[in-house]
Amino acid sequence: MISSSFKPGGLIWSYPPRLIAEPTVANYQNIANLFPRFWGSFFNSVIVTILTTLLTLVMAIASAFVFSRLRQPWLKVPAFLMIFIRMFPSIIVVIPLYPVFNELGWLDTITPLVLCSAAFAVSMATLLIKTFVDDIPIDLEEAAMIDGCSRVGAFTRITLPLLTPAIAAVSLVVAIGSWNEYLFPLVFTSNDARTAPVIIAIAMSNEDGVAWGGIMAMATAYLAPPLILVLMLHKQITNVMTMGAVKG
Repeated sequence: MISSSFKPGGLIWSYPPRLIAEPTVANYQNIANLFPRFWGSFFNSVIVTILTTLLTLVMAIASAFVFSRLRQPWLKVPAFLMIFIRMFPSIIVVIPLYPVFNELGWLDTITPLVLCSAAFAVSMATLLIKTFVDDIPIDLEEAAMIDGCSRVGAFTRITLPLLTPAIAAVSLVVAIGSWNEYLFPLVFTSNDARTAPVIIAIAMSNEDGVAWGGIMAMATAYLAPPLILVLMLHKQITNVMTMGAVKG
C-alpha cells in the first residue's frame, strides 16, 4: 500500500511488481483534487477519536476505582452488565438508535459517533484498568486519607499517577478502535460528519473508475496517526506488558 502510493497510476498493477517504480508524490498532491472531502473527513476522524478516548478514559477510570476499591455485593450487577454488553455486535444497536438520534437531531454530527464508540469501549477499558488498580496496595491510599485526603483525593493523587502506563496503553487501544470505526459513521452520518474510512470506501466504489494511486495515498495518510501514536507510547506499552509478565 505504501509503495503503491508513490507509484504512477499505470504502474500500480504492473507485472512483475516492483517495490517502488518511478517514485512520485503526485498521488498525495492530487488527494484534494480527486477526493475533496477526504481532509475534512480526516479532521472529523481526529476529533471523534480524541473525544471518544477522553470520554472512555473518564468513565473507565471512575468505574475501575469503584469496582476495585468499594467491593460491594451489588456492584456485581453493573460489572456483569458491562461484560454482557460486549457479547453483542455493534450492528445490533444501530437500528434502534437511528430513530432516537434522528429525533434528537444528532444525525450527521459527531455526537452519536463519540457516544456509541465510547459505550462499546468503556467495558474493555474498565476491566483493563481495574486489573492494574487491584495491583496497587490500598495501604497507600489509606495513608493519604490519614493525612487528610478524601477517598477520591487519595485515588487521584496517589493511585492515578501510578496508572500512567496502563492508561497510556488503554488509550492507544481505544483510540485505534475509534479511528478504525466504520459502521457508526456509515449509518449515522451522510455528509458533513463523515469520517475518513467511509470516504475511502466510497472512493473505492466509484462507478466512473477507481483512482488507485489516490486511494493508496489516502490510506497511507490515514495510517500515519495511529503509527505515530504507537511509536510515541511504545515505552508505556512495554512497561504494561512487562508488569503483566511479572505478575504471571
